[in-house]
Amino acid sequence: MIVGLKKAILHILDANSGLNVLSDTLLDVENAEINNFIARHIEKIYESGSLRPAEFKETSGFKAKLTQYKNGDISFVELSENAAERLGDAVFSSEDPAACDIVVCEFVTNEKNIIGILKCNNKTGVTHSVIQSDGHVLNNIINHYALLPPISQKISECAFIDMDTMEPKYTGKKYKIDGETVDIIADLLLECEFEISPRESANTVTRIAKKVALENGADTLETTARIKEYVTKSIEEDDYEYVDTDKVADIVFEGLPGIKEEFVKKIEKAGVPKHVEVNPYITKKMTSNVKIITDTGVEISFPPEYYRNPDYIEIMTNEDGTLSIKINNITEMLNR
Repeated sequence: MIVGLKKAILHILDANSGLNVLSDTLLDVENAEINNFIARHIEKIYESGSLRPAEFKETSGFKAKLTQYKNGDISFVELSENAAERLGDAVFSSEDPAACDIVVCEFVTNEKNIIGILKCNNKTGVTHSVIQSDGHVLNNIINHYALLPPISQKISECAFIDMDTMEPKYTGKKYKIDGETVDIIADLLLECEFEISPRESANTVTRIAKKVALENGADTLETTARIKEYVTKSIEEDDYEYVDTDKVADIVFEGLPGIKEEFVKKIEKAGVPKHVEVNPYITKKMTSNVKIITDTGVEISFPPEYYRNPDYIEIMTNEDGTLSIKINNITEMLNR
Protein backbone atom coordinates (compact mmCIF):
# COMPACT_ATOMS: atom_id res chain seq x y z
CA MET A 1 0.00 0.00 0.00
CA ILE A 2 1.31 3.45 -0.96
CA VAL A 3 -0.02 6.53 0.84
CA GLY A 4 0.26 9.88 -0.92
CA LEU A 5 -0.21 12.37 1.90
CA LYS A 6 -1.75 15.63 0.67
CA LYS A 7 -2.71 17.51 3.85
CA ALA A 8 -2.49 16.98 7.60
CA ILE A 9 -3.12 18.89 10.79
CA LEU A 10 -2.67 18.11 14.49
CA HIS A 11 -5.08 19.12 17.28
CA ILE A 12 -4.51 18.54 21.00
CA LEU A 13 -7.21 17.40 23.42
CA ASP A 14 -5.86 18.21 26.88
CA ALA A 15 -7.83 16.09 29.34
CA ASN A 16 -6.09 17.73 32.32
CA SER A 17 -7.43 21.19 31.53
CA GLY A 18 -10.49 20.06 29.56
CA LEU A 19 -9.47 22.33 26.69
CA ASN A 20 -9.01 21.75 22.97
CA VAL A 21 -5.80 23.24 21.62
CA LEU A 22 -6.73 23.63 17.96
CA SER A 23 -4.20 24.38 15.26
CA ASP A 24 -4.99 26.78 12.43
CA THR A 25 -1.92 25.81 10.39
CA LEU A 26 -1.32 22.64 8.41
CA LEU A 27 1.60 20.33 9.11
CA ASP A 28 4.42 20.31 6.58
CA VAL A 29 3.76 16.98 4.84
CA GLU A 30 6.92 17.50 2.77
CA ASN A 31 8.86 17.02 6.00
CA ALA A 32 10.14 13.42 5.88
CA GLU A 33 9.66 12.73 9.60
CA ILE A 34 6.09 14.05 9.68
CA ASN A 35 5.15 12.30 6.45
CA ASN A 36 6.67 9.01 7.57
CA PHE A 37 4.95 9.11 10.99
CA ILE A 38 1.47 9.68 9.57
CA ALA A 39 1.81 7.51 6.45
CA ARG A 40 3.21 4.53 8.38
CA HIS A 41 0.38 4.67 10.91
CA ILE A 42 -2.17 4.77 8.08
CA GLU A 43 -0.52 1.82 6.32
CA LYS A 44 -0.50 -0.20 9.55
CA ILE A 45 -4.28 0.04 10.08
CA TYR A 46 -5.90 0.82 6.70
CA GLU A 47 -5.66 -2.70 5.22
CA SER A 48 -5.37 -4.64 8.47
CA GLY A 49 -8.88 -6.11 8.47
CA SER A 50 -9.70 -4.33 11.75
CA LEU A 51 -11.77 -1.56 10.14
CA ARG A 52 -15.55 -1.89 10.20
CA PRO A 53 -17.49 -0.96 7.05
CA ALA A 54 -20.07 1.68 7.94
CA GLU A 55 -22.77 3.91 6.51
CA PHE A 56 -23.53 7.48 7.56
CA LYS A 57 -26.92 8.16 9.06
CA GLU A 58 -28.95 10.66 7.07
CA THR A 59 -28.77 13.03 10.05
CA SER A 60 -24.97 12.81 10.42
CA GLY A 61 -23.54 16.26 11.06
CA PHE A 62 -20.03 15.16 10.16
CA LYS A 63 -21.18 13.84 6.79
CA ALA A 64 -22.65 17.30 6.16
CA LYS A 65 -19.27 18.86 6.98
CA LEU A 66 -17.50 16.44 4.64
CA THR A 67 -19.93 17.37 1.86
CA GLN A 68 -19.29 21.06 2.51
CA TYR A 69 -15.53 20.47 2.28
CA LYS A 70 -15.94 18.41 -0.90
CA ASN A 71 -17.97 21.23 -2.45
CA GLY A 72 -15.41 23.86 -1.42
CA ASP A 73 -17.71 25.57 1.11
CA ILE A 74 -15.36 25.09 4.07
CA SER A 75 -11.60 24.69 4.37
CA PHE A 76 -9.66 21.60 5.42
CA VAL A 77 -8.77 23.39 8.68
CA GLU A 78 -12.46 23.98 9.43
CA LEU A 79 -13.30 20.35 8.69
CA SER A 80 -10.51 19.16 10.97
CA GLU A 81 -11.56 21.50 13.79
CA ASN A 82 -15.10 20.12 13.62
CA ALA A 83 -13.75 16.57 13.98
CA ALA A 84 -11.50 17.54 16.90
CA GLU A 85 -14.29 19.40 18.72
CA ARG A 86 -16.65 16.44 18.34
CA LEU A 87 -14.06 14.06 19.75
CA GLY A 88 -13.06 16.54 22.45
CA ASP A 89 -16.63 16.83 23.71
CA ALA A 90 -16.84 13.04 23.84
CA VAL A 91 -13.46 12.47 25.53
CA PHE A 92 -14.01 15.12 28.20
CA SER A 93 -17.51 13.80 28.95
CA SER A 94 -16.33 10.23 29.50
CA GLU A 95 -15.88 8.74 32.96
CA ASP A 96 -12.13 8.31 32.46
CA PRO A 97 -10.90 11.12 30.16
CA ALA A 98 -7.38 10.75 28.79
CA ALA A 99 -5.25 13.20 26.84
CA CYS A 100 -4.85 12.57 23.13
CA ASP A 101 -3.86 14.20 19.88
CA ILE A 102 -6.07 14.17 16.79
CA VAL A 103 -4.45 13.93 13.38
CA VAL A 104 -6.78 14.78 10.51
CA CYS A 105 -5.32 14.10 7.08
CA GLU A 106 -6.17 13.83 3.41
CA PHE A 107 -4.35 11.26 1.31
CA VAL A 108 -4.53 9.25 -1.91
CA THR A 109 -4.20 5.46 -2.06
CA ASN A 110 -5.26 3.07 -4.82
CA GLU A 111 -6.53 6.13 -6.77
CA LYS A 112 -8.97 6.93 -3.95
CA ASN A 113 -9.12 10.27 -2.15
CA ILE A 114 -9.44 9.58 1.57
CA ILE A 115 -10.00 11.71 4.67
CA GLY A 116 -8.45 10.11 7.75
CA ILE A 117 -8.96 10.88 11.44
CA LEU A 118 -6.44 9.29 13.81
CA LYS A 119 -7.00 9.46 17.58
CA CYS A 120 -3.50 9.22 19.03
CA ASN A 121 -3.73 8.51 22.74
CA ASN A 122 -0.90 10.14 24.69
CA LYS A 123 1.48 7.88 26.58
CA THR A 124 3.63 8.64 29.60
CA GLY A 125 7.30 7.93 29.06
CA VAL A 126 10.71 8.78 30.45
CA THR A 127 13.13 11.12 28.74
CA HIS A 128 16.13 13.26 29.66
CA SER A 129 16.58 16.96 30.24
CA VAL A 130 19.71 19.06 30.39
CA ILE A 131 19.97 21.66 33.16
CA GLN A 132 22.83 24.16 33.22
CA SER A 133 23.39 26.16 36.41
CA ASP A 134 26.39 27.95 37.94
CA GLY A 135 28.72 26.46 35.38
CA HIS A 136 27.56 22.89 36.01
CA VAL A 137 25.61 20.56 33.73
CA LEU A 138 22.99 18.16 35.11
CA ASN A 139 21.60 15.50 32.76
CA ASN A 140 18.34 14.64 34.49
CA ILE A 141 15.65 11.97 34.01
CA ILE A 142 12.05 13.20 33.83
CA ASN A 143 8.58 11.92 32.90
CA HIS A 144 7.07 13.02 29.60
CA TYR A 145 3.27 12.99 29.68
CA ALA A 146 2.35 13.54 26.02
CA LEU A 147 4.18 10.99 23.90
CA LEU A 148 2.54 10.05 20.60
CA PRO A 149 2.16 6.34 19.76
CA PRO A 150 5.28 4.94 18.04
CA ILE A 151 5.08 3.71 14.46
CA SER A 152 5.39 0.12 15.71
CA GLN A 153 2.08 0.47 17.58
CA LYS A 154 -1.24 0.18 15.76
CA ILE A 155 -3.68 3.02 16.41
CA SER A 156 -6.88 1.55 17.85
CA GLU A 157 -9.28 4.45 17.20
CA CYS A 158 -9.53 5.99 13.76
CA ALA A 159 -11.81 6.60 10.79
CA PHE A 160 -11.33 6.79 7.02
CA ILE A 161 -13.84 8.22 4.56
CA ASP A 162 -13.74 7.64 0.80
CA MET A 163 -14.54 11.11 -0.51
CA ASP A 164 -15.85 9.80 -3.84
CA THR A 165 -18.41 7.37 -2.41
CA MET A 166 -18.80 8.94 1.07
CA GLU A 167 -18.35 5.47 2.58
CA PRO A 168 -16.66 5.43 6.00
CA LYS A 169 -14.85 2.63 7.75
CA TYR A 170 -13.51 2.82 11.26
CA THR A 171 -12.27 1.12 14.40
CA GLY A 172 -13.10 2.35 17.88
CA LYS A 173 -13.46 1.68 21.59
CA LYS A 174 -16.32 1.82 24.06
CA TYR A 175 -16.51 4.61 26.68
CA LYS A 176 -18.87 5.29 29.55
CA ILE A 177 -20.61 8.65 29.07
CA ASP A 178 -23.49 9.66 31.36
CA GLY A 179 -23.97 6.03 32.35
CA GLU A 180 -24.20 4.79 28.74
CA THR A 181 -21.67 2.78 26.73
CA VAL A 182 -20.70 4.72 23.62
CA ASP A 183 -18.31 4.18 20.73
CA ILE A 184 -17.17 7.77 20.28
CA ILE A 185 -15.85 7.28 16.74
CA ALA A 186 -19.00 5.62 15.35
CA ASP A 187 -21.67 7.26 17.52
CA LEU A 188 -20.37 10.77 18.21
CA LEU A 189 -17.90 11.58 15.41
CA LEU A 190 -19.21 9.82 12.32
CA GLU A 191 -22.81 9.17 13.45
CA CYS A 192 -23.00 5.97 11.45
CA GLU A 193 -24.38 2.45 11.31
CA PHE A 194 -21.72 -0.24 11.03
CA GLU A 195 -21.03 -3.90 10.30
CA ILE A 196 -18.48 -6.11 12.01
CA SER A 197 -15.00 -5.93 10.52
CA PRO A 198 -13.46 -8.56 8.19
CA ARG A 199 -11.12 -9.56 11.04
CA GLU A 200 -14.06 -10.01 13.42
CA SER A 201 -16.00 -11.88 10.73
CA ALA A 202 -13.16 -14.32 10.01
CA ASN A 203 -12.60 -15.00 13.71
CA THR A 204 -16.35 -15.44 14.26
CA VAL A 205 -16.73 -17.94 11.39
CA THR A 206 -13.98 -20.15 12.80
CA ARG A 207 -15.09 -19.76 16.42
CA ILE A 208 -18.74 -20.61 15.72
CA ALA A 209 -17.82 -23.56 13.47
CA LYS A 210 -15.64 -25.06 16.22
CA LYS A 211 -18.29 -24.38 18.88
CA VAL A 212 -21.07 -26.01 16.85
CA ALA A 213 -18.84 -28.99 16.07
CA LEU A 214 -17.91 -29.43 19.74
CA GLU A 215 -21.52 -29.19 20.94
CA ASN A 216 -22.59 -31.84 18.44
CA GLY A 217 -19.75 -34.27 19.00
CA ALA A 218 -18.00 -33.53 15.70
CA ASP A 219 -14.22 -33.26 15.26
CA THR A 220 -13.15 -29.65 15.94
CA LEU A 221 -9.70 -30.23 14.43
CA GLU A 222 -11.26 -31.46 11.21
CA THR A 223 -13.61 -28.46 11.25
CA THR A 224 -10.68 -26.04 11.45
CA ALA A 225 -8.72 -27.95 8.82
CA ARG A 226 -11.63 -27.93 6.36
CA ILE A 227 -12.11 -24.16 6.71
CA LYS A 228 -8.41 -23.52 6.10
CA GLU A 229 -8.32 -25.96 3.19
CA TYR A 230 -11.33 -24.26 1.54
CA VAL A 231 -9.70 -20.81 1.74
CA THR A 232 -6.33 -22.15 0.55
CA LYS A 233 -7.90 -23.81 -2.50
CA SER A 234 -9.86 -20.65 -3.31
CA ILE A 235 -6.62 -18.65 -3.32
CA GLU A 236 -4.90 -21.20 -5.54
CA GLU A 237 -7.80 -20.97 -7.99
CA ASP A 238 -7.64 -17.14 -8.01
CA ASP A 239 -11.16 -16.89 -6.64
CA TYR A 240 -10.63 -15.19 -3.30
CA GLU A 241 -12.23 -11.74 -3.28
CA TYR A 242 -14.28 -12.97 -0.36
CA VAL A 243 -14.96 -15.99 1.85
CA ASP A 244 -18.46 -17.34 1.18
CA THR A 245 -19.98 -18.44 4.51
CA ASP A 246 -22.54 -20.64 2.73
CA LYS A 247 -19.70 -22.54 1.04
CA VAL A 248 -17.96 -22.85 4.41
CA ALA A 249 -21.14 -24.42 5.81
CA ASP A 250 -21.42 -26.83 2.85
CA ILE A 251 -17.78 -27.95 3.04
CA VAL A 252 -17.27 -28.09 6.80
CA PHE A 253 -20.56 -29.80 7.64
CA GLU A 254 -20.98 -31.93 4.52
CA GLY A 255 -23.46 -34.73 5.19
CA LEU A 256 -24.53 -33.15 8.50
CA PRO A 257 -27.60 -31.04 7.57
CA GLY A 258 -28.71 -30.45 11.16
CA ILE A 259 -25.34 -29.11 12.30
CA LYS A 260 -24.98 -27.11 9.09
CA GLU A 261 -28.34 -25.39 9.69
CA GLU A 262 -27.34 -24.57 13.27
CA PHE A 263 -24.05 -23.07 12.05
CA VAL A 264 -25.79 -20.91 9.42
CA LYS A 265 -28.30 -19.58 11.96
CA LYS A 266 -25.58 -18.67 14.46
CA ILE A 267 -23.50 -16.97 11.76
CA GLU A 268 -26.50 -14.84 10.75
CA LYS A 269 -27.28 -14.00 14.38
CA ALA A 270 -23.68 -12.87 14.92
CA GLY A 271 -24.02 -10.37 12.06
CA VAL A 272 -21.42 -11.99 9.82
CA PRO A 273 -22.00 -11.04 6.16
CA LYS A 274 -22.52 -13.78 3.56
CA HIS A 275 -19.33 -12.65 1.86
CA VAL A 276 -16.42 -11.90 4.21
CA GLU A 277 -13.98 -9.51 2.56
CA VAL A 278 -10.55 -11.00 1.95
CA ASN A 279 -7.39 -9.07 2.79
CA PRO A 280 -3.83 -10.05 3.81
CA TYR A 281 -4.90 -10.67 7.42
CA ILE A 282 -7.75 -13.00 6.38
CA THR A 283 -5.60 -15.03 4.01
CA LYS A 284 -2.81 -15.37 6.57
CA LYS A 285 -5.20 -16.23 9.41
CA MET A 286 -7.39 -18.67 7.52
CA THR A 287 -4.68 -20.47 5.52
CA SER A 288 -2.17 -20.92 8.33
CA ASN A 289 -1.17 -24.37 9.49
CA VAL A 290 -3.36 -26.44 11.80
CA LYS A 291 -1.74 -26.62 15.21
CA ILE A 292 -2.23 -29.46 17.70
CA ILE A 293 -1.11 -29.08 21.30
CA THR A 294 -1.30 -32.23 23.40
CA ASP A 295 -1.67 -32.52 27.16
CA THR A 296 1.81 -34.06 27.22
CA GLY A 297 3.32 -30.81 25.94
CA VAL A 298 3.93 -31.93 22.35
CA GLU A 299 3.07 -29.40 19.62
CA ILE A 300 2.54 -30.34 15.98
CA SER A 301 1.89 -27.90 13.13
CA PHE A 302 0.97 -29.02 9.61
CA PRO A 303 -0.82 -27.82 6.44
CA PRO A 304 -4.63 -28.23 6.70
CA GLU A 305 -4.82 -30.57 3.70
CA TYR A 306 -2.67 -33.11 5.57
CA TYR A 307 -5.34 -33.70 8.22
CA ARG A 308 -7.06 -37.09 7.76
CA ASN A 309 -4.65 -37.85 4.91
CA PRO A 310 -2.87 -41.08 5.96
CA ASP A 311 0.00 -40.33 3.58
CA TYR A 312 1.03 -37.61 6.01
CA ILE A 313 -0.87 -37.71 9.34
CA GLU A 314 -2.68 -40.50 11.14
CA ILE A 315 -4.58 -39.91 14.38
CA MET A 316 -5.59 -43.18 16.04
CA THR A 317 -7.62 -43.99 19.13
CA ASN A 318 -5.98 -46.60 21.34
CA GLU A 319 -7.80 -49.33 23.28
CA ASP A 320 -7.42 -47.39 26.54
CA GLY A 321 -9.03 -44.27 25.01
CA THR A 322 -5.80 -42.32 24.54
CA LEU A 323 -4.76 -40.95 21.15
CA SER A 324 -1.67 -41.58 19.07
CA ILE A 325 -0.43 -39.42 16.21
CA LYS A 326 1.66 -40.95 13.44
CA ILE A 327 3.57 -38.77 10.96
CA ASN A 328 4.36 -40.57 7.68
CA ASN A 329 6.67 -40.17 4.68
CA ILE A 330 9.31 -37.99 6.37
CA THR A 331 12.52 -37.65 4.39
CA GLU A 332 14.29 -35.09 6.56
CA MET A 333 14.05 -33.69 10.09
CA LEU A 334 15.46 -30.29 11.09
CA ASN A 335 16.25 -29.09 14.62
CA ARG A 336 15.07 -25.51 15.01
